Amino acid sequence: MFHFKSILIQNFRSISNQDISFWENKTVFVGKNGSWKTVILKAIEKLINSKKIKEKDFKDKNKKIIIEAIISYEWEEIRVKIEAFFEWKEIKILRNEDEKTNELLKKINIIYIPSDRKINKDNKEDWYLKLIDLILKNKEEKLKEGRYWKEKLKELNDKSWEKKTTLLISLLKLYLYSISDRKSEDFTIFLIDQPENFLHPHATKMIDSLLQEIWELENTQIFYSTHSPDLVSNFRKWKYEIDDIIFVKIIDWDTQTKKINNAGGRFNKIMINLIFKNAAIFFSDYVILVEWETEKISIPNIYENTNWEKFSDINKEWLSEEEEQNYFNLNYKNISVIDVWWKWALYEWYIFACELFDKENVVALIDKDENYAIDRDMIIKAIRNIYKAWHIYENEFKKYNWIVLEWEFENYYKIDSIKQYIRSEIDNKAKEYWDDFDPEKYQLSIIKLETRLENLKYAKKISTAYENIFNAFFRKYSKPTIAFNLSTWLTQTDWYKEELLKIFAEIIEKFDVKK
Repeated sequence: MFHFKSILIQNFRSISNQDISFWENKTVFVGKNGSWKTVILKAIEKLINSKKIKEKDFKDKNKKIIIEAIISYEWEEIRVKIEAFFEWKEIKILRNEDEKTNELLKKINIIYIPSDRKINKDNKEDWYLKLIDLILKNKEEKLKEGRYWKEKLKELNDKSWEKKTTLLISLLKLYLYSISDRKSEDFTIFLIDQPENFLHPHATKMIDSLLQEIWELENTQIFYSTHSPDLVSNFRKWKYEIDDIIFVKIIDWDTQTKKINNAGGRFNKIMINLIFKNAAIFFSDYVILVEWETEKISIPNIYENTNWEKFSDINKEWLSEEEEQNYFNLNYKNISVIDVWWKWALYEWYIFACELFDKENVVALIDKDENYAIDRDMIIKAIRNIYKAWHIYENEFKKYNWIVLEWEFENYYKIDSIKQYIRSEIDNKAKEYWDDFDPEKYQLSIIKLETRLENLKYAKKISTAYENIFNAFFRKYSKPTIAFNLSTWLTQTDWYKEELLKIFAEIIEKFDVKK
């Protein structure tokens, strides 16, 4: 019956011109601090609440502010629009007014919950009081009781996190209770800036659950901005999908938005992967896509512990001292390493990441193994999809940010390094437990290690062979444990082959916006 379908925002604060479409129940805005996600929430509030436009709301004072929404109401599409402009140094506001629009606006309850959760600011009615009014209206309680509740809140001038958190969760629960046994003829829009603020992780899960219940209600719509991977990755088939996410970023001091097109469910497999571990991609500037956990865990260690001076000729002319010191710092540059679980998923993830970011901000790293002939076709298909180029040759893959390793990732360990690492681990245990250690058993372990390493030369699948070796000596080691411990040791003792380190230096140079 009710659906806020889209909004056009022009010349409002940090937005020059954005036309944004929304899903029926829920829309989530994600992006870095300073991308002005809140501006979109404010634009919705000012449009529906008829709030006064102020001078600070104009991006350019010589142009009009236009905020216009299309709202589905009783099977019709209603346009709600306000315009603001300067006339003789005063701000003039025009709103389209007709019977149907006015009828709709009277039915809309809008609850704007700011990120600071301010309570009783300047002793004026705030979102807490408005939400209480709505709860009481739903339960048809007596007005005097509502006044009592509101007066108690006015006395509460405490800004402690505990009270902010308790109030937010409690009032959302009360709202759910208030409409659980009645069909509302009104429409409610929740605008929430960073629901996770001031919340313990357990409380974040609680509010996530509450928001899910609320957005499934009839005639209710939720818009929120967030920095929480938990609140952006709670996908539910047919309820909340990738289409519901609006990616917000600043380009040349202008807030711009990007929405992923999941037509035909083409990114549904990615959606499942995001739920479990890769939602950080929505908060990144650059992405390195890899196949498995070994690379995801090892690569940050390589960047952190390698001396890069001999692998990269950095042009320092345009770099500040801080930028120079952090040139290979993944956290500083906001680069995420995303493992996609299997080779062919690289195709879907590459397209997804390129649509989410600029295609120059995405690198895909792939092993060359016995199935490379098939993998090559997949790479060409992905490049054609994004770059719309037809004639693509293998020696051009780097041009399109596909890095093909000559072998498996594990082949770039120097062969003697594994002997040194396992030998050192065995020796450490021998020293630690020498009184109970059997020297004969120790010698047999060393012989077994030499034999296994010799067989490694003939292994077809190097990664599997390495895993078998580690399992033979350290049964408690899982694959991620092996990757973390071994990659840390390899970088600290300079046991990675230089070809691999040159590739990683090249990836950072690809992301260098000042080159």
